[in-house]
Amino acid sequence: MWAGAFDRTLQREILCTEHRRTVVTFCLMVFLLLGVSAVQVALVLRPRATGGDFSRLFVPLASLCLVYAVYEAAVGAWQRRLLRSGLSMPMWLRYAHILMEVSLPTVALAIVAGLIGPYQALASSVPFLYFLFVFLTTMTLNGRLPVFAGLLAGAQCTGVSLVLLHIGSEGLGEGTLHVPVLTTPGQYVAKGLFLMVCGLLAGFEARRIRGEVAAALRSLEERNRAVATFGRHVSPEVAELLLDHPKPEAGEERSVCVMFLDIRDFSSLAAERSPGAVMEFLNTLFGAITPIIDSHRGIVNKFLGDGFMAVFGAPVPDPEACRHAVDAALAIVAEVRRLNEAEAIPEIRIGIGIHVGRAITGCVGSEDRRDYTVIGDVVNVAARIEQANKRFDSRVLVSDAVWEAVRMDAGLSAESLGPVELKGKLHPLPIFRLA
Repeated sequence: MWAGAFDRTLQREILCTEHRRTVVTFCLMVFLLLGVSAVQVALVLRPRATGGDFSRLFVPLASLCLVYAVYEAAVGAWQRRLLRSGLSMPMWLRYAHILMEVSLPTVALAIVAGLIGPYQALASSVPFLYFLFVFLTTMTLNGRLPVFAGLLAGAQCTGVSLVLLHIGSEGLGEGTLHVPVLTTPGQYVAKGLFLMVCGLLAGFEARRIRGEVAAALRSLEERNRAVATFGRHVSPEVAELLLDHPKPEAGEERSVCVMFLDIRDFSSLAAERSPGAVMEFLNTLFGAITPIIDSHRGIVNKFLGDGFMAVFGAPVPDPEACRHAVDAALAIVAEVRRLNEAEAIPEIRIGIGIHVGRAITGCVGSEDRRDYTVIGDVVNVAARIEQANKRFDSRVLVSDAVWEAVRMDAGLSAESLGPVELKGKLHPLPIFRLA
C-alpha cells in the first residue's frame, strides 16, 4: 500500500519536473525569437550596418523558433492535463520529445548553411544549442534520457558538421571563407564525443537529483505514516521527533504516563439531543482540548466515545512526562470551564485520571491496518483512577507515583485522599486530588 503510494507520488513529481523543463524550453524559444527579432530591427534602423547575411536568415530562423515555441506550448498543455488526471507520460514519448528538441540545432545549422554557407554555419553559435538541450534533460530525473540526448546530439552534431565540411570542400559553398581551423574534421568529431560525455554526466546528475527527490518523498511518506499510525492529533514537535527515532513496529518496554478523560453523565446528555447535536458537541469539546495534549508533548492514543486515552512519554521518550501530563490536565479543566462559561457547549463536568508506570508500547494489527498501543497495568490503573473521580466529586486525580514526580514543582498543590481501593486491585493505592 505504502509502496504504491510512493511510486505514484514519485511519478507525479517526475512529470512535474518534465513540465517545468518544457516551460523552460518554451521560454528559451521565445527568448531566441525575441533576440533574432531585435537584431533584425536594429539592422533595419541602421541600414548601413553590415547585416545582409542575417537579414536573409531572419525569417527562417524566426519561423523555426516560433514553430518550436508552439510545439513546447502544446506539450506543456498536454502535460498539465496528465498531471490533473494522475497519469504519466509514456517513455517512448519522452524519447520522441527529446529527439524533437535535440534536432532543433541540426535544422538551424542546415538553414544557416543553405543561406550563407557551410563554414559560416559551423562558425556560428548554433552548435552551442546542443549543449543547452543536453543540460536541460537533467530535469527529466531519468538517467537514460540525458544519455540518449547526449548520444543523439553528438551523432547529429558530428554528422551535420562532416556533411557541411564535405560540401564546403567541394566548393558548393561559394563565397565562404576557408579557415584551416574550421576545416579540420577531427575537431568536430571531438565536439561530438564531448557532447556524448556531457550526456553521460547529465545522466549521472539526473539520477542523483532523482535520488534526492525520492529521499525527500520518503521522508514525507514517513511523516504521513507517523500521522496515520499515531492519529491526527499529533503535535508537529512529536511528529518531528518520531522521524528521528526508529519505527515503533516491535514492542518495547518503557515508562509512560497515561491519562484517561471521561465526560460525566454523557449518556443522559446524549439522550436529550439528536445524534448530530451530540457529534457537534464532541467535535467542539475535543477540538478544543486535544491541542492541549499536543502542546504538552502527548498523543491522543484512543478516542473512547465520551472520552479518550492520552499517553505521555511514548512513542518519544520524555523525562518530564508526568509534569507534562499534569499541566495538560489542569489546562484541560480550565479550558472546559471557559467553554462552559462561554456557553459554547452544554454545561458538563469531566474526570481525569493519571498514572505512571512501565508498559509495553508498539504497533499491533494486520499488514493493512496497524495501531500504536500501550499495554500494561499502568493503563488499567489510570482508567480506575479516572473512575474514582465520581466517588470524590473531583476533576483531576493522580496516583502517588505521579505526585512524587511533580510535587517539587512550584505552583502545584494537591489534597491527599489516602489509600483508595480501586476495582481490580488487591491493595489500596494512595490517590491525590489536584482539582
